[in-house]
Amino acid sequence: MTPLILFAVALLLSVLIYPVAIGWLARARLGQQIREEGPSAHHAKAGTPTAGGIVFLLLAFILYLVLIALFLGGALGFFDDVAAIRGGRNLGLKARQKIVVQLLTGALLGWLALRWGLTNQLVPFDGRHAIGGWIILVAALAVAAGSNAFNLTDGSDGLAAGTGAVTFGALALIAVLQHHPGVGLMPAVLAGVLVGFLFYNLFPARLFMGDTGSLALGTAMVAAAIATGFLWYLPLLALVFTIETVSVIAQVASFKLTGKRIIRMSPLHNHFIVAGWRETPLALWFWTGSLVAAVPALALARPGSGA
Repeated sequence: MTPLILFAVALLLSVLIYPVAIGWLARARLGQQIREEGPSAHHAKAGTPTAGGIVFLLLAFILYLVLIALFLGGALGFFDDVAAIRGGRNLGLKARQKIVVQLLTGALLGWLALRWGLTNQLVPFDGRHAIGGWIILVAALAVAAGSNAFNLTDGSDGLAAGTGAVTFGALALIAVLQHHPGVGLMPAVLAGVLVGFLFYNLFPARLFMGDTGSLALGTAMVAAAIATGFLWYLPLLALVFTIETVSVIAQVASFKLTGKRIIRMSPLHNHFIVAGWRETPLALWFWTGSLVAAVPALALARPGSGA
């Protein structure tokens, strides 16, 4: 199958399966817990079925490295979702517990990449170079950053799902442009699953992906970048996720150093929600930003582009 066909199949299956998942998660009382310090507009979402990312895992059972990443990230996210629900607050696992698991997961993916000969990565403006055993350290840091970035972005209806669909779709196209369509199969599947998920996640959301989905997808995004040799370019391709993460880091640093906030509420999407933006237009703007970032990334991925 080509990436395009798998995208269509994944989209169709997800549209059919998600209503069943919503019913099952509701009966299992896996309802979202809302952070008290978050936007007040989000408090009405308490109880919306979460952990919908488990469907991503069921529909994406196809290819090696990205598949392993998806399940390892999803397992961490599922335990986090369950811990948060049982605790009655949107806290889940401690930050240090998650970061340790994320670093270990990334190190494992890096080791597998080394074993499978996936250390050739496109270096900006310098061509393709093998980074050897350094892939283990780089992958560990990338997974910690990528999975947390996806998780931070998943805070408004449809925002992370649509942005992620663009990013995974671009990774699938990059694989095709590089004449390795097989590598693009898993990103194509995940793009299709995310587009299908949007039917139920756009405002007002009937289902949240939860940490089960966001941590899994962030980890899979890094694995797909490794498989396509595009790891160094991932911050550009996933620019929206990068900006969301930087907004949190900058906000925390500013508050600790000066006692002042640089935006109303972090991550960045919460700044706009507190300012009165509606969630659907906000998601559309973020998707547009992701599409704009994908254009130069795809140009750089073309053979003979000088990358």
